[in-house]
Amino acid sequence: MKTVHPTWMLGLLLMLTGTAQAAKVFSWVDANGITHYTDAPPPGKNAKELDLRVSPLIGTSPHSVQVDNFNSLTGADAKKAQENIKPTIELLSPEPGSTLRDNTGNIVFQGQVHPQAPVQYDVRLILNGKAVPLVHNSLAIRVENLDRGAHEAQLELLAKDGTILAKSKPSTFYLHRTTADQAPKPTPKAN
Repeated sequence: MKTVHPTWMLGLLLMLTGTAQAAKVFSWVDANGITHYTDAPPPGKNAKELDLRVSPLIGTSPHSVQVDNFNSLTGADAKKAQENIKPTIELLSPEPGSTLRDNTGNIVFQGQVHPQAPVQYDVRLILNGKAVPLVHNSLAIRVENLDRGAHEAQLELLAKDGTILAKSKPSTFYLHRTTADQAPKPTPKAN
């Protein structure tokens, strides 16, 4: 019978796993606490057959630890959750219910994306139910010569292929502007 001591175990396991899959390896511990590895179970010893598909532990301290929450410990779960969060877009300016005074009718609409905007994106402004031309990689849209009155605005975040990723809540604001052709109001004269 052939006995191999723990110092030669690594070489033996590498040789056995690389050559023949039908070979078997048995381990047993003698009275002095030394682990022996053999190719046949010794008579009268409590030998265990080793599964060569799994590397056995050598010595008394474990070389690896199996944990249930490995992805949580390494941050893989948090990264995957972050990737699965759908972006949201919010219309910051003009604020809902606000009254703007601009005689030119030039309004800048400002948006914000949470948690983070994609690398390449488009933003579309829907103003009073009609789409304004797209803006590329910007969250600011300027509209010129807007008529006075109540207006409803909404922003859409689009992927480069035109897919709508997020929509803001519709927001109503009011624009006051004076007209250039106002007739002078009559003033009463004293008698």
